[in-house]
Formats: sequence, structure tokens, C-alpha cells
Amino acid sequence: MKTLTIIEADSLAAKFRSDLGLGLAEPINAKTLIRKLGVTLVYRPLSENSFGISCMSGQKRFMLVNSNSTRGRQHFTIAHELYHLYFDEKPMPHMCGDGVDGEEKNANRFASSLLMPREGVLTMVSKEEIMGHKLSLATVLKLEQYFGVSRITLLIRLKDIGLISQQQLEALKAVGVKESAREYGYDMSLYEPGNEGLVIGDFGEKARALFETGKISEGHYNELMNMLYGSEED
Repeated sequence: MKTLTIIEADSLAAKFRSDLGLGLAEPINAKTLIRKLGVTLVYRPLSENSFGISCMSGQKRFMLVNSNSTRGRQHFTIAHELYHLYFDEKPMPHMCGDGVDGEEKNANRFASSLLMPREGVLTMVSKEEIMGHKLSLATVLKLEQYFGVSRITLLIRLKDIGLISQQQLEALKAVGVKESAREYGYDMSLYEPGNEGLVIGDFGEKARALFETGKISEGHYNELMNMLYGSEED
């Protein structure tokens, strides 16, 4: 697939939202969306530069997200992997890291458009800030908290849609994220890791049903559970 423009990514994300009955400006609860789509999502610790993995088996979709990442980064990873699962022409199992070539760049643009829709961003920015192409730190904090994304993810999106310049992006990036959020009285959980061991989906329910009906052994059932939660030695 060719590299998506920002406008094309916006259009693709808007259609995805519409198909799911979601508004074109509201924030997305990633966990609720995953449940609605029927994707199995597992949060487990991964290496520092690995954010997530996704793969398909028939019509079944699976996603692994790094629980060592901040919750804001996890949110973006989920949206990024949804692109691979639903729009990547060759959705092969892969590890999502820092790559920005080809489909990785498309997945990043789709994730930004899905989580931070242009209409939603614009409704939360004053007319003066839009006209001046310069946003206050207070507005940036309000936006990142509302859409549940990391500071750098938001700043890149704001630059892409023309609300800030590269110079202001660099200036805002230099501001301490946790310090500024604390000073403005925001909840700090967005900037912290979390969700380790959490599983979303019916994988465990189906495995238990197979065990209880005698279709798999207790040993096989335990192996399946360890795939999700890890063994006691982990």
C-alpha cells in the first residue's frame, strides 16, 4: 500500500469510527473498543523498544501490548496495531518498534487520526490559538488528557494538522511531562506504566469451557493460561 497522506489517514480513521458507530470527534476508550471488535488483547512486559505485536489466525485477531510502556503509549500502540489487523495488505505477525517506513508510517498516521480526530482537536482549541498557530501548555495538557495520549504523540499530531510549528513542537517537547501535569493538577496515571497481566477477550473463557467439557486436558488448559498470564516462575 502506498504511504497515506494525513488527509487520507484522517478519512480512513473517520470511516473506521463511523462503521463502529463512534462519533467523529469523541475520544476513544481503547479497551472498550477492543472488546467491541472482539480482539484478544494481552498486556505483558516487553523489551524497552518494543511496543506491541499483532497477528491474525483466520478471522481471529490477537494483540500483545508492552505493559512497561506508559498508558498513553499503550493507547497509541493499540490504535497502531488495529491498522495492521484491519488495513495492512499483508498483516504478518510483527513486532512494533520505532520503525517509520512503509506500513509502519501508515499505522502511525492512522493511529494519530483515530485517537485525535481533527474535528475533536479543533473543538477544544480556542479561535485565537488556531489563528495564531500557537497553543498554550494548558491547552496541550487538556488535549493529551482528554484523548489519552502521550505528549510527543499529541505534539506530532498538532503539527501535522497545522496547529503548531516545528519550533513550538520542540519547545513544548522540552517541557517536563510529569512535572507540568502535576503542576496543573492532572491525574498522573496516563504517564505511568500499567495493566501488566490484564487480558481482554474471551480466550480464557473458551479455554475453560474446553477443559470443563473434557475436550482438552488439565495440562493443556494450564499451558493455554500460561500463554496469557505467564507461569509462576516468570
